[in-house]
Amino acid sequence: MNERGQRFTGIDAIKAAGIATIVLIHALPPPWDPAATPLERWFQQVTRFGVPGFLLASGFLYAAGPADLAITRRRLRRILVPYLIASLCAQLWHAAHGVASPTGSLWKDLLFASSFGPYYYVFVIAGLVAVSPAFARLPRSALLAATAALLAAQWCVEAAELWPQDFYWHLRNPLLWWAYFAIGWCLRGERARLERQVAPRRAAVLAALTGAVVLLTWLGGESAGLPRVAARTASWLAVYAILAWIGVAAGFLGRSPRWLRALSDATYAVYLYHLFFLYAAQEAFEAHPRAAGSVLLPFAAGLVGSLAFVALGRRLLGARARDWLGA
Repeated sequence: MNERGQRFTGIDAIKAAGIATIVLIHALPPPWDPAATPLERWFQQVTRFGVPGFLLASGFLYAAGPADLAITRRRLRRILVPYLIASLCAQLWHAAHGVASPTGSLWKDLLFASSFGPYYYVFVIAGLVAVSPAFARLPRSALLAATAALLAAQWCVEAAELWPQDFYWHLRNPLLWWAYFAIGWCLRGERARLERQVAPRRAAVLAALTGAVVLLTWLGGESAGLPRVAARTASWLAVYAILAWIGVAAGFLGRSPRWLRALSDATYAVYLYHLFFLYAAQEAFEAHPRAAGSVLLPFAAGLVGSLAFVALGRRLLGARARDWLGA
């Protein structure tokens, strides 16, 4: 989510890169699919930063001021109303295809954000918005302690695989996600100091981060041959390294270009609606799943189709498009 006002190029870049890679992830076969190629599995590994980037960006943007109940209600309304509309459209999609809803229960699909599988993000961000007033009231020392605790819990779930759950609930586990939001919140308070330190040596910092991303991505892969917990730790750290790389690299752009701002502002609506276009394109390749274009064309359909839908919605609804469509 983006609260329009002051622009931050790094945040715009993280959101824009995140939505593009999320659409790509959904166009690729899942990593557990036996038909997935090594290259496709590698893409799945290095593009895991999409949802974490959205959560980090939300924490950064929400930390700007007091999160009183009126602001919290407004934020929840801007998340939940577009989500409910998109979810009802997803239910119609399932009905038109003659299949049951994912859980077999409409209320469960809506309550736990599962009308389409990737909607789990809405469940996560809505919970974070609901508790954001508590974040705003924490003294700095308590915020840092809470962030450290959330990071430790995230490692336990993500890398050490403690408290295993089935995949459905794993994706909705707050301990898997909340650290990204907390890190973003903390970064907002340190923004000026970090910028002063990074700006004079941006190229060197970017080179170091590039090395870290390459190393951690390799260590997290099967070819490194590390024990599972070590490999998963490297893969987990790579998410943070990639987000840092995008944020630092965006500094070379200066002010956010118009196209980047536009894509950043459209990310939530694209997230909600890209699946309709992507799934429709995938159906065209159902009989030939490994045909040329079976990934790129659904990816293009998902991204371009949803952006065109956003543009049309803005033209028809004007300022109300944000409240109804999320962009």
